[in-house]
Amino acid sequence: MSDEFLFAEEEPAAEVAAEAAEPVEPWLILIVDDDPAIHATTKMVLRGFTFEGRPAQFLSAATAAEARGVLRDNPAIAVILLDVVMESDDAGLRLVRYIRSELNNRRARIILRTGQPGQAPERDVILSYDINDYKSKTELTAQKLFTSVVAALRGYQDITAIEDHREGLERILDSSSTLLGKRTMAEFVRHAVEQIVGVCPPGDGVALISRLRDGLWPATPLVLGGAGCHVGMDGTPLLLALPPDAVQAVTSALADGRNRYERGHSVLVFRSATRRHDTVVYLGHGRALTADERRLLEVFCAKVAIGFDNVHLYEELTELNRSLERQVTERTQDLVAAREAAEAARSEAEAANQAKSLFLATMSHEIRTPMNGIQGMLELLEHTSLTGDQRELVSVVRESAGALLTIINDILDFSKIEAGRLDLERVPVSLANVVEGVADTLAPGARAKGLALITYIDPDLPAEVVGDPVRIRQVLFNIAGNAVKFTQSGSVTVRVELAHFDGDRLTIRVAVTDTGIGISKENQSRLFRPFTQAEASTTRRFGGTGLGLSICRRLAELMGGDIGVSSELNAGSTFWFTFAADLVPAADEPVPAQRAPLEGVTVLLLAADAEERGFLARYLNADGAQVVEAADADAALRTLLPTAACDVLVSTLGTDSAALDSDPRGRVRGRVLIGGDAPTAGDLVLGRPVRRVGLVRAVLAAAGRVAAGDGGRSDLRPEPEPSAPAAGRRRLPTVEEARSQGRLILVAEDHPTNRQVIQRQLTLLGHVMETAEDGAQALALWRAGGHGLLLTDCQMPEMDGMELARSIRAAEAAGGGPRLPIVAITANATENEAQLCLLAGMDDTLAKPVSLADLRRVIGRFLPLSDGEAREGKESCEPQQDTRPDAGSVTAELQQPDTQPTLQPPPALADLPPLDIEALTVLFDGDGDFVRHLLGEFVTSNSASHRWLTDALAGEIWDEVRQAAHKLAGSSRTVGARDLAAAADAVELAVIDQRLEGVAVLVARVGVELDRVIAHIGAV
Repeated sequence: MSDEFLFAEEEPAAEVAAEAAEPVEPWLILIVDDDPAIHATTKMVLRGFTFEGRPAQFLSAATAAEARGVLRDNPAIAVILLDVVMESDDAGLRLVRYIRSELNNRRARIILRTGQPGQAPERDVILSYDINDYKSKTELTAQKLFTSVVAALRGYQDITAIEDHREGLERILDSSSTLLGKRTMAEFVRHAVEQIVGVCPPGDGVALISRLRDGLWPATPLVLGGAGCHVGMDGTPLLLALPPDAVQAVTSALADGRNRYERGHSVLVFRSATRRHDTVVYLGHGRALTADERRLLEVFCAKVAIGFDNVHLYEELTELNRSLERQVTERTQDLVAAREAAEAARSEAEAANQAKSLFLATMSHEIRTPMNGIQGMLELLEHTSLTGDQRELVSVVRESAGALLTIINDILDFSKIEAGRLDLERVPVSLANVVEGVADTLAPGARAKGLALITYIDPDLPAEVVGDPVRIRQVLFNIAGNAVKFTQSGSVTVRVELAHFDGDRLTIRVAVTDTGIGISKENQSRLFRPFTQAEASTTRRFGGTGLGLSICRRLAELMGGDIGVSSELNAGSTFWFTFAADLVPAADEPVPAQRAPLEGVTVLLLAADAEERGFLARYLNADGAQVVEAADADAALRTLLPTAACDVLVSTLGTDSAALDSDPRGRVRGRVLIGGDAPTAGDLVLGRPVRRVGLVRAVLAAAGRVAAGDGGRSDLRPEPEPSAPAAGRRRLPTVEEARSQGRLILVAEDHPTNRQVIQRQLTLLGHVMETAEDGAQALALWRAGGHGLLLTDCQMPEMDGMELARSIRAAEAAGGGPRLPIVAITANATENEAQLCLLAGMDDTLAKPVSLADLRRVIGRFLPLSDGEAREGKESCEPQQDTRPDAGSVTAELQQPDTQPTLQPPPALADLPPLDIEALTVLFDGDGDFVRHLLGEFVTSNSASHRWLTDALAGEIWDEVRQAAHKLAGSSRTVGARDLAAAADAVELAVIDQRLEGVAVLVARVGVELDRVIAHIGAV
C-alpha cells in the first residue's frame, strides 16, 4: 500500500503572525568560578545578549559543589562557563565528569576557563575530558567570549533539535508498531487517539474525524474518537461535536485538502490510498507548532491513514475468508472419498514394498553370515603349510567368495535403505586415514595394471570431522574401485577438498578422476539408478550388480550431500560426492602449538606431472618445508641460483634428474624416489599412493633429522604379518648356536603370560631367546655373553628395565665390550616414557600389545645378521604371497641397513662434509682469505657458545641453554653448517617445549657436530 498522502500546504502569513506573539524562553548560562569578579565581568560583557531572538539568563555558582545543585535543579542549562581550580586543583575537571557521567547530560556545552593553564594542560584536558572549548582567562576578551558563547549555543541548539527529533521518531515508531496490529475499527480508533495525544505537544483536546466517499456525494463527517475536551463524542456528527471555529477549520480542510497550522489549533487532512474515506485530525494546543513538530505529526498521521486502510482491508479479508472457508468445507467433503481410496492403494503398495525389502534384507543377512565364516577359514588356511597348487586353489576360492560377499553386501545395504533402516554414525573421522586406507586397499590392483594411484587431502581441512567413517569409506571405495577397474592405463587421482564452510558445519567434496574408458552423455543419466550399468557389456566384461552407484547416491544424500559425474567417452571420468560434517568439539584444555616437522628443510621437488607436483608441494609446504619445484632437472637448474643448496631431492619415477648429478646444486643430503619398486643406492623409496606422513618421514630421514624407519608407530601403515608356518620351513637354531652367532635374544619380562606371547612371536619369526623374570636375572644372564638383542619390560620387581639398561651401559663403559641393543617393551606408550627409556641408554621402544610387524622391524634393525644364511633366513619368514592391500609400510620403504648410534652423524650424510667451504668461497666472490677469516671467527665464537651451552646445562639455567643453542644455530646456518644448526635447533626446541629430560643427549650431539665442523675446517 502506498505511503503517499495529500498533505496541506502551510500558510506562511498565518504562521509568522502566530510566531510574532509567541513568548520566548531565555538561554540558561551557568557561570562556575570562585572569583566574584569573574561573575560580574562576564555578566557585564554579555549584558543585553540575545541569540535568535532569545535573551540570556545567567546562573552563578562559586564552587563545583554548589554548581552540582544548580545543574540538578536546571536541566535546561545550555552553556557552562567553568573554572578549573576552585575548592581543589581539579574541581572543575571533576565537575565535567559529574555532568557527563552521573547526570548523563550530553547537551550542555562546557567552556573551560582557567587562569593557570599549567594546572591543566590544554592537550591533556581536551583528550581526557568531554569539554567543548578551552580558554585561558587572559586571552578571553569580550569579543572572544561573545564568539565562544554564540558557538556553544548554536551547538546546543543543534544537539537539542537532533535529540528531540530522535525522541519524536522513537515515539512514532513505538506507537505505529502497536497501532498497525489492530484488527477492529473501534480498537483502532481508541488506540489512535491515545497515540496522537502522546506524540503531540500538550493541548486542550484531540478529535479524529472521518468522512466516507463511497457514493456520488460524500457522507456527513463523523467524530470517530476524541480526547481532552472532545472525549465522549464517538459517532457524533461534526457539527454537533466541535465548536463552530473548529467545525469551520475541519470543513475547509476537507474541502480543499490542505493542512492548517494556527496559533491555537492545527488541522491535518489525509485520504486513504483507496480514496474510500477522508480523515482529519483536529488538535488544540497552547502555542504554535515548530517545523519539526509538524513534520513528526505528519509522519505519524500517515501511519494512522495506513492503519485505517489495514483495518478496512482486514475486515474485508475476514469476510472473504469466511466465504472461502465455506467453499473449502464443501469441496473437502467431496474429496474425502477420493483421498481415502488413494490412501488405501498407497498402503497396499507400501506394504508390498516393505515386504520385498524385508525379504531382501533377511535373505542377504542369512547368506552373509555363513559367508563370513567361509572367508575367515580361508584366510586362516592361507597361513598354513600349503603346496603351490593348494595355495592357488585357496586364492581362487577366496577371491570368488569375496566377490559374492560384495554382491550380498550391496543387496543388504540397498534393502536397508529402501526399508528406511539405515542409520548413520556421528563420530570423529580422520579423513586422511579413510582416504589413504581406501587407496592402500586399491593399490595392488592399480600396480598390477601399471596405474599411478594418487591421493591428495587438502592440508587446510581439519584433521578430524564428525561423520560416519564407514559410509564415507563405502562410497569412496565404490567410485575409486570403479575407476581402477575401468582404467587400463594412466592414472587415478583421489582429491579431497572443502566445498563449503558455515559456522561449525562443513561440506567436503571428494573427487575421483581417472583416464579410463569414459561414459557417453546418454549413459550418464542412468548411472545412479539401481540394477543399472552404463552398458550391457559392462556386466559381462567387469561383473557387478549395478547397485553400487545407486547405493552411493542414497548414502551421499543421507549424509547431507550429493553425487555426480562429468565424463566424455574415451576421455576419462570424474566421479564426485559431497557430504556434510561437523567440526570436532574443542578440547577443554588448549592443545599447545606444535612445530612443523619439516621446518628448516629445503626440498627440491621434481615431478613431470603438474597436478601430482602441486599435491606434493602443498604437502611439503604445509609441513614447514621450503620447496623449489620443477618438471625436471633442467627446469630446476634454470630456477635455482648458482649458490643454492637443497637438503633433499624428491622426485617421481621417470622424471629426468640426470642434469643434477654433475651440478653442485644437485649435492643433497638425501634423495626420495616416489613410485619406485626397489631402492637404488642412496635413495629412499616411497610407493604410490603416497601417504602424507610417509612423505614427511622420508624427507626427514633423507635430511638426517631422523634415522630411516624410526619414529612414532601411530602414523605407519601396518606391515604384513608373517605366515604361521614360517618358522617351520627351516630348523630353528639352538640356544647355544644362536649364542655362538651373537643372535641370541634376551627377554626380561615378569608376567608369565607376556613371556609366553613374546616366545611364540619370536619362534614364529624364526628366533630363539632366553627369558628372565626380572632385571636382576636378566643382568646375570647378560654377563654370560652371546646376546644380540635385549627386549625388556620397564616395570619389574627387584630391578626394573630402566635400571637394567643403566647397569648394562655402565658395565659396557667400564669393560669396553660391544654395545648391546636394548629395546623397551612398555605399556606406557607416551613420549615422556620413550624419552626416559632413551635417557636410560635404550635404543628404541615398543608399545604393548606388540604386533608381529613391529617386532620384526626391531629385530631386523638391531639383531646382527648371521653369516651367509642369515639374510635368507629372514626372507624365509615372509609369506610366499601377500594379497592384502599395500603390504609394504612406510617403515619398510624408508628402511636403511646398519643405523648408526645416537650421537653419530646419520648414515645418509656420511659422504657429505659438515659444511661446504667451496660454496662459501663462491658466495663471497672467491675471496678465500675472507672465508678463512670468517671460519676462524666461527670456530672461536661457537667454541665459546658451546662452553656457554654446557655450563648453562650443568647449572640447569634453561633460558641460557635456549639462548646459547639459538646463537649456535644462527651462526652455523650462516656458514652452511646445517647439521650443527639442526642439532642446536633440536636443543632450543626441546627447551621451549619443556622436554628437559632429553636435553643432555641433544647437547652432546651438538658437541659431536661442532667437533666435526672444527676438524673439517682444520683439515682444509
